[in-house]
Amino acid sequence: MLAKVLQDAKEALEGLNPDKIIEIYADEFLFEDTSSKEQIIDRTSLRKYFQQLFALPHVSFSDIRIFEAEYFATIEWTWGGVSPITGELYRVRGASVIELSGGKVIHESLYYDPKPFWSRD
Repeated sequence: MLAKVLQDAKEALEGLNPDKIIEIYADEFLFEDTSSKEQIIDRTSLRKYFQQLFALPHVSFSDIRIFEAEYFATIEWTWGGVSPITGELYRVRGASVIELSGGKVIHESLYYDPKPFWSRD
């Protein structure tokens, strides 16, 4: 059975809803974007991260698949849109590795290769 927090995460990504996605995190959390080496530990910065991400031209998240265990989950996703750098369509496959506690996310690490977003190759 899919945990509510994971279903909420999926819906927030598909709906590009930064407010809904912020709600899935515990009061104390660590969010890591391993590609940019960014680490976020406060809701204000996390909201800004998702607001900027969701404001990209024609951005979308699709092909979302969730694999869960008792305290961990992995979410596979495809991030796509039009690169503001190249003006071309891009698609990036990635995964989030998530640690859960008390029905909330306490640690999330994103893994993806951003090259299609940044370059024409």
